This record gives sequence, structure tokens and C-alpha cells, in this order.
Amino acid sequence: MSIDEADLTSIRSSMQNTSSSLQILEEEFTNKSWDQKISSLEQQVFSVDEELKSIQTELTSSSAQSEFRAKIDVLKADLNKKTQARRVLISSNAERFRELVGVELTATTADSQINVLLRRKADDLEEAERMLDGTAKEITQYEAKLFTIKEQLKNKQKERNEAYAKVMAVCEASIDDFPAVANEKEEDVTKLKL
Repeated sequence: MSIDEADLTSIRSSMQNTSSSLQILEEEFTNKSWDQKISSLEQQVFSVDEELKSIQTELTSSSAQSEFRAKIDVLKADLNKKTQARRVLISSNAERFRELVGVELTATTADSQINVLLRRKADDLEEAERMLDGTAKEITQYEAKLFTIKEQLKNKQKERNEAYAKVMAVCEASIDDFPAVANEKEEDVTKLKL
């Protein structure tokens, strides 16, 4: 078989084309391999990011739940303290409340019931205060009348003493005989008039 130069050049050229095509294909294969690796790594990064977000969400939720649990525990403790304080307050004031209001004070006594009773007692107190004011005014009036009557009594006693002194100056008998002497003189005047 004879190969001539043109065939050789053609084979060389074909070989170079094949070689360059092979090199391009190898580069493409290498690039595709890297692209696949990059794509695989990106996929892994994405799934790690998603897992991280899920963990952060769960951590945030757990943190919020822990915070809420702590707040609930504080509120429960506060409620227990207030409930205990209410029990002590009720037990220490139940007897006095019953005496003042006439109703038993218990933990179930509604605020509205207490407010109604309180309004009634306030109304009773206002009425008693009005009566007290009226009575105080009456007492003031009676005291003024009493003072006036005492002054009049003093004046009358003074007049009596003056009259007694005049009678004693004119009369020779003692004051004990005065009613008899007065009757006698009245009879004398009556006789003279007739």
C-alpha cells in the first residue's frame, strides 16, 4: 500500500483535528466534571443552609418557649402569693365584714356583690350623717334656747331677790309668813273695793 504525501497530510490534519477535538472534549469533560462537583457542592450548601435555618427556627422557638415558660412560672408564683394574701386577708377580716355588712365574706364573693353592699352601706352612712347634721342643728337650737332660758332665769332670780329685799324692807314678819300676809292684804284690798 502506498501512502502518498497528500494522504499523509490529510491523515495528519485529520489526526490534529481529532486530537484538538479530543482535547476540547477532555476539557469539556473536565469542566463538566467540575460543574457537576460545583453543582453537587452547591446542592450540599443549600441543604446545609436549609438545615441551619430549620435549626435556628427551632432554637428561636425553643428560646421563646423557654421565655414563655419562665414568664408563666413567674406569673404562677405571683398568683400563688396573691391567692395566699387574699386568703389571709379574708380570714382576718371575715368576722368584721359579717358584722358590718351582714354577709359572709368568702373567696367566691364577687366584687359586684361587695360593691352593692358597699353602696348600700355608703347610702346608710350618708343618711346617718344627714340625721346627725339635723340632730346637731336641733341640739344647737336647744342649747341656744337653754342659754336664753338660763339668762331669763337669772334675770327672774335677780328680780325675785330685789322683790324679796323690798318686801323684807316693808314687812316686819319673816318671808315664811309672806303667803299668809299677802292673803290678808289681798282680803283687805278686796274689802276696800266693795
